[in-house]
Amino acid sequence: MSRLTRNTALSNINLMDDKGTMKKNSNIPVMKRKAEVELKKEGANKRAALGNITNARQGPGPGDGKDPSAGTMKKLTGIIKGSKGSLALRNKETKKSTVKKPVPAAKKNTEQKNSENSKLSSSSSSEEALLCVFPDSDSNSSSEEKIVDAVRSPPRPIPPEGIEDFDLENIADPQQHSEYAMETFQYYKDREAKFLVPHYMEVQTEITDAMRSILVDWLVEVQESFELNHETLYTAVKMTDLYLSKKQVKKEDLQLVGATACLIACKVDERIPPMVDDFLYVCDDAYSRDQLMKMERKMLSVVGFDLGYSLSYRFLRRYGRVCRITMPVLTLARYILEMSLMEYRLNVEVSESELAAAALILALKMKNIEGWASTLKYYSGLDFTKVEVVLQQVLAMMQRPHKENLKTVRSKYSHKVFHEVATTPVPTSVTLTIEG
Repeated sequence: MSRLTRNTALSNINLMDDKGTMKKNSNIPVMKRKAEVELKKEGANKRAALGNITNARQGPGPGDGKDPSAGTMKKLTGIIKGSKGSLALRNKETKKSTVKKPVPAAKKNTEQKNSENSKLSSSSSSEEALLCVFPDSDSNSSSEEKIVDAVRSPPRPIPPEGIEDFDLENIADPQQHSEYAMETFQYYKDREAKFLVPHYMEVQTEITDAMRSILVDWLVEVQESFELNHETLYTAVKMTDLYLSKKQVKKEDLQLVGATACLIACKVDERIPPMVDDFLYVCDDAYSRDQLMKMERKMLSVVGFDLGYSLSYRFLRRYGRVCRITMPVLTLARYILEMSLMEYRLNVEVSESELAAAALILALKMKNIEGWASTLKYYSGLDFTKVEVVLQQVLAMMQRPHKENLKTVRSKYSHKVFHEVATTPVPTSVTLTIEG
């Protein structure tokens, strides 16, 4: 049995002819619809659109004998007219039978209101059912003001003096989402606590920090091989950590967990996700299709179906844009952030927005770029004293010697496509100040 991959799947093009249509297979019987066969047997004509759509008996109706629906329409019209006539007759009889007696003014007003309400509630006429009682002018205007206040969106926040309004420049482009960019990333920040990963290595009996690092390094290789989005990679790592924090996993099933998390992440972020057989191939057929599908259902039930994680990669792109950094500097920050994916302690009980800010600040310090601190502080809304702690952890990670079994990220960002940012020297110390 040959393995089906994305390349071999293209062989299905051979099933098409020169005009782009699928070739007919003589072995496949062509089945006709039962309704079509019965119509041909009975010799019935096709009904016009919206014609004779009724449960009434077919044949000459009580009308002119030509159109069966004409009698039904006349009957419905007579019922409507009869209801109006009977209602008018009842009103006349009621007026004749009542005897006028002197009634006090207050009681008379009350009786008039009650009679009007009873007419509205007991009327069978479609015209009278459309009647409604409007409130007074004062209450009407106040209700309209309340509706306008509820619909009116809050004003877009304007940065203080000295900080450029980055979103105002793209306010006319609806694709930039400039009007709601601040609210969007504040929403991401508010959701960070919901997906915060607790320390879980103490409860795992067969998995270590080194095993997790090897798994993340392999996921980066998968992301490169399938040319996936970086958001897919970060989602897969986040889902893996959340699953490991809730379930104990054997070391022989750790790669299955990572592959399943990447499969689910592809379905979320990718336009054309890889097939199941592709993931079985990159796992060297260590698992079966049934195992992968079972793990997918189990993982979704454990981590939940809310996969809208607050990813540090999205924060990094936002911070880089508002600080107007160049692509080489942003690529260096992406390299630092991707290296942090393999660091266990930088992925548990750490804020995604703070980690992204720390990676960007370290890249700016490595390139000796100044004048960004006030802009980053405003648009991120972070406390730099907390970012300082994460920054020192990221710096210590970058200063450690590289391991030979974890070289995928380093070799990836040593390429010219990524401006060879992995060769940038790491400083011995970094101090974060508001002056930048």
